[in-house]
Amino acid sequence: MRGKILLGSAGAFMLLAGCSSGEPDAAAPPEAGDTTVHKIMVNQIDKNADALWDVSNAAIGNNGGLDPAKMDDARWDRIAELAEKVAAGSHAVAALDPITVAAPGVTIGDSGLPGGHTAQQVQGFIAANPELFRDMATTLGTHMDEIAAAAHARDAAKAGPLIDQLDSVCESCHINFWYPEQKDLIEQFQNEGVVDPDHPALGPAAPQTAGE
Repeated sequence: MRGKILLGSAGAFMLLAGCSSGEPDAAAPPEAGDTTVHKIMVNQIDKNADALWDVSNAAIGNNGGLDPAKMDDARWDRIAELAEKVAAGSHAVAALDPITVAAPGVTIGDSGLPGGHTAQQVQGFIAANPELFRDMATTLGTHMDEIAAAAHARDAAKAGPLIDQLDSVCESCHINFWYPEQKDLIEQFQNEGVVDPDHPALGPAAPQTAGE
């Protein structure tokens, strides 16, 4: 149920999977102290989204999708709990004012790698279109609220597709603000039939900052 897409940039291939935006910091502060995009992603969004996929992946049926026969109250409650945590983190990102990607000196996931960007570069991408960034964070929060509601209702027919779509919801923001130049590659793959033409990452891109 967890989809992945390989995107190439500057001769390298990078894996954008789920909501991951880098490895957790060794000394992550409490969630209440998370005041940057990076900290909220690491401490509230990434780890809980990954845990949610672990639960749902264990309940995939023979024909794909979430098999209600493999779900019990404990799994449903766990999915609801994790979805609510991701939703809270997403809404917290949308509410950041100012929007700060990372604290000074903090290195984010792909900084220094071919095709990756520093926190300062991502800050510039977001600054070029902060309302789109807030809208995408809110969209993720709403999506997770819907997953939580479906889990509370024990509705596998609704929860399954929503969980399937989660990767794409995450990627749509990553492509616009972490790897904006890769949208051209997605469009190329789309023309070659590799990517669905309705892939959400093909929405409006954040303009690149000067010198990019």
